[in-house]
Amino acid sequence: MNYALQEIKDIVIPIAKTYGVSKVGVFGSYARGDANENSDVDIYIEKGKLRSLIQYFSFVNDLEHGLGCHVDVVTTNAVDREFVENIMRLG
Repeated sequence: MNYALQEIKDIVIPIAKTYGVSKVGVFGSYARGDANENSDVDIYIEKGKLRSLIQYFSFVNDLEHGLGCHVDVVTTNAVDREFVENIMRLG
């Protein structure tokens, strides 16, 4: 499935809100504008109220179900600050 960036946000943001995730963004091929029909969706989040692995994997599952493709989710507190800055700068 190939989405416009706004379509991804329209699907992801309501799901994130149900899990108490307050900050979410897209990076990778969709953010750069070079995604194709085989691309996965790369999402970064600030964990918010996701307190367990079960909640985290339920969140990822709901995203994949909503988008109809594989989703990689990175939490900003689980990665190097430089990586987060790179995501913010380059997408």
